Amino acid sequence: MKTAPLKPHQSAIVSATVGSLLLFFVPYVQWMLLPMVYLNTQLHEFCHAIVAVGTGGSVRDIHVNADGSGATWIYGGIGFLTNSAGYVGSAIIGALMMNGSRTDVAAKRSLLALGIVLTISMIVWVRGGIVGIGAGLFRIAALFVLFRFGKGRWVLFAGQFVGVQQCLQSALALNELVKISALTQGDSDARNMELATHVPAMFWAVVWCCFSLVMVWLGLRRAWSPAPAPRPSRPVA
Repeated sequence: MKTAPLKPHQSAIVSATVGSLLLFFVPYVQWMLLPMVYLNTQLHEFCHAIVAVGTGGSVRDIHVNADGSGATWIYGGIGFLTNSAGYVGSAIIGALMMNGSRTDVAAKRSLLALGIVLTISMIVWVRGGIVGIGAGLFRIAALFVLFRFGKGRWVLFAGQFVGVQQCLQSALALNELVKISALTQGDSDARNMELATHVPAMFWAVVWCCFSLVMVWLGLRRAWSPAPAPRPSRPVA
């Protein structure tokens, strides 16, 4: 069966995604990915916070650091769910962004929804350094500009590419998790899961990476599938 050619925005997403993967592994130019890293970190920490509150805990605040790392200070909650929420939650958000950006109108709504989530996060929890707060405000402004002025394939590209990057950033974080889990005894979500479940941290790191990659595949498969034909109307007696 002949495969349909990619649309212009789809080809652009593939090219940009490959480019971002190459940049991730090239020393001294990884800083070019920081805007997406900051976004992923804020969503990652937001997911920790939401699940903590949803399972009976409380959250002091969220910090997004200049190097792209982040931390959420949590009291209580269900540790197993809270520790998993960062990578799993941000990957799910990425898949929802892709799935919710099948048309330019839907993509604008998805970008608006993401901007609202980030705004809530900033108001309620994000504190700390000027880099994290300043970058957060810039992201929110950019998303609202895209919602207001984005058109056609450009807004389609933005909605789907942001979704892909959220999943990929979660998957690429395996690189750091491996370093922390295998080479040091430093704190990480995987290390916290090991303490909570007695299952090795490396296991959780690999599981979260695979989950994120599956979310990329599912999200793009849905976003790039043909839209279903409208149901024919029937007269009602």
